[in-house]
Amino acid sequence: MAVYVVGDFLRETRLRKGYTQEEVSYGICTPASLSRIENGAQKPGRLILEKLFERLGTENNLFNSFVSREDMELYSAIQELIRNITDDDVAKIEAQIEVVEKLSTNASELEHQCLYFAKGELERQREKNDEKAMKMYMKAIRITLPDFDGKNPLRNNLLTFDEIMIINAIAILHANGDDIMTAIKLDTWLKEYMEEKVVDGKMKTAKYPMILYNLSYWLGEESCHKEALKYAEQGVEFCIKYGNLAFFPILLFNKGGALAEIGEVERARKYLHQSITIFEAMERPDLIQIAVEWCRIHYLIEF
Repeated sequence: MAVYVVGDFLRETRLRKGYTQEEVSYGICTPASLSRIENGAQKPGRLILEKLFERLGTENNLFNSFVSREDMELYSAIQELIRNITDDDVAKIEAQIEVVEKLSTNASELEHQCLYFAKGELERQREKNDEKAMKMYMKAIRITLPDFDGKNPLRNNLLTFDEIMIINAIAILHANGDDIMTAIKLDTWLKEYMEEKVVDGKMKTAKYPMILYNLSYWLGEESCHKEALKYAEQGVEFCIKYGNLAFFPILLFNKGGALAEIGEVERARKYLHQSITIFEAMERPDLIQIAVEWCRIHYLIEF
């Protein structure tokens, strides 16, 4: 059985996938630094190592980088902040921002990316200020993707999971601002990227259904109901296969809504009822009320 050190594994994975050092390291570290890491001449920090693995379309499940206690505390605090963002927990996001800021006084810009993203989430969710949120998202994404203009995909660039999350958040702001086509363009890019370049893992399981949900919803808003149905069905199948329960019922609801829009009312009723039943099992009366009212007003279906 072959024994690998992290540099060997990074280099062999990069070469097997046909990526250059410039593509993998862009915005994370210099190509020269990646070369030294691959050759064993430089020990990468934990966050840099994680982001390099993500650019290679995988997760760092094999290697740990031995770092100082301070670096480990900052890394752990950033991971907790990412979980808070994923959970949409505004109170915890705000509290964790303070923790990360105290630990990141001497940190690099890469460590600040998640911090800026979190501040953008606060502006969007708590302050309802999409303009300030967009400024924070763009400040975050341009740390590693300086050429991104917020509207046009960079299809030649490799992406980390943080970059995918931030770009998706930017797409949501475009949709909220009545620029749904730009939102669709950005999330279509992310969808195709994850299908082509990201190996199945816990991050793909968490993020890919979210993008399919957004696309099915936005396409429905644009009256592209057959396309919306296709993405909703794809999302439902993915959730069943990989066990994403968070997005399963809302994708079911989108599937039912798309079916109702194209006139397949009985099939629509089946999936809409399933989604509401799951909301009941999840003890989410807020979602039940929204779903029931939506069905009554938009599809003339009573539950």
